[in-house]
Amino acid sequence: MPDEVPGTTPPAPAAPPAPAPAPAPPASPPAAPRWDGPYDEARAASLIANLRAELAEVKARRTEAAPGPEVAELKTQLDALTAQMEQTRTAAVEAAKRAAIAEAGIPAALAGFVTGSTPEEIKASADALAAGLGAAQPAPSPLPGLPRPAPASGRAPNDATPAFDPDAVARKARRY
Repeated sequence: MPDEVPGTTPPAPAAPPAPAPAPAPPASPPAAPRWDGPYDEARAASLIANLRAELAEVKARRTEAAPGPEVAELKTQLDALTAQMEQTRTAAVEAAKRAAIAEAGIPAALAGFVTGSTPEEIKASADALAAGLGAAQPAPSPLPGLPRPAPASGRAPNDATPAFDPDAVARKARRY
């Protein structure tokens, strides 16, 4: 060791770190099965066979046990409530369909083309059908018994009515 200087002592090593505390042993070790004597293969096989037979018997009793009347009553109530809920849902969809058809102004003959299972889908379908039909549908008359004006045939609606000139008519009549 050529690097050492004579007359000096090497530094003392640092104190070793304190050991970590050991984990506490479990409160009670799992109990090992106690055998009455040395292992006997025939005895173990008969024990396993008996346990399997007992398990099969318990499973058979469980499947044979019929549900009580309370379970049957609850199933009946569940079926009735499910049917009632389905009727309510169907009625709500039909009401939403009628409202969307009336709002969009769709004729009753085309109501079958409006589809959907939610009010939003039904409204979108009715709006799409109304847009496809065009907005040129005449608005229903507020008073259905009143006559509607009809344009005169042979003239454009913007043509001005010619003024009546009685002198011109008299001149034409004299020529004949």
